[in-house]
Amino acid sequence: MKLYSLVALRHAAGRCLTLLAALFSIFIPSACNHREFLYDEPSGRATVEVMFDWSADPQASPRGMTVYFFRSGSKSRAPIAYDFKGRNGGTVSLTPGVYSAICHNSDSDRHGFVDQDSYDDFGIRLNDHRNAGNLSNSSAVAPHSGDERIAHFPDSMWVASIPMFIIEAPAPTDTHREIITFAMQPVVHHYTFLIHNPLNFNNSISVSASLSGMASTVHPGRSATGDETVTHLFNMTPTPDGGLFGEILTFGHCGSGDINSRDGGDDSPEKPHVLVVRASLSDGQNWTSSHDVTDQIHGSRVPDCVIRLDSIAFPKPTGGSGFSPSVGGWIGSQENVGM
Repeated sequence: MKLYSLVALRHAAGRCLTLLAALFSIFIPSACNHREFLYDEPSGRATVEVMFDWSADPQASPRGMTVYFFRSGSKSRAPIAYDFKGRNGGTVSLTPGVYSAICHNSDSDRHGFVDQDSYDDFGIRLNDHRNAGNLSNSSAVAPHSGDERIAHFPDSMWVASIPMFIIEAPAPTDTHREIITFAMQPVVHHYTFLIHNPLNFNNSISVSASLSGMASTVHPGRSATGDETVTHLFNMTPTPDGGLFGEILTFGHCGSGDINSRDGGDDSPEKPHVLVVRASLSDGQNWTSSHDVTDQIHGSRVPDCVIRLDSIAFPKPTGGSGFSPSVGGWIGSQENVGM
């Protein structure tokens, strides 16, 4: 009798353990799903579609685009950057919050960046000319470059900015995508230089030029150029009608001006736009002629302006023939600054 009771007790204990195991197995999956839900909820990242509006320049064909998202209140001041191939945009994933954003094309090595952690101060800056060190110490750049950097021309550049937008947390079953559209604006302008009826000019004379007082930086967040100005160098070539032609690409004139403005910004009379024409003569001599072209630049009705000079008198070579690249002996320069 006791033996039977002991066996029965063991069977009863086994049934209790089986029941407890079954009950425990019911609660475990529910607890795991709950933890997984809590893990996903704080991120709540939203899928955002980024689009670029090219209405201002339908023919634009950048090879790539970069967008910087600045999240308000983020512990890290550094923006979140996304790259896109081509000009058509794509999708990104963002944490809900209040944002501002800047974008530009990313297919140039002639630009650097400044203050990348600040929406307002973020700047695209022209790199130094590769020969800037040699040129800065040479009379080939003087006069009227002053303390300005000698900078490369920009490549084609388009920028846009959005000062504020809100990304909301998506509901678990929400398949809606936020759409952010950037209205792209070209910020690189084309300047053309024409010298009509140059006196004493012949094909044995090599002609180059420089233009001072040009913008070095573009700040998309505040739609303005920076304070710094730079000098651009370029060559001039003969035209079929006996004149001379040159051209540059630029971020525009002066500093601290609106990207699309045609006024002088904070430009001052002490820093006019001076075009310096330089000639290397066949006898090895070099010559300069300086011209204040501020009024022509500021008076242009469009960003792509044409600068004209008439009847510049080149000196007659003293002897020899052919082109000479020497920058040794400079002869008297012709000054027309302030005219």
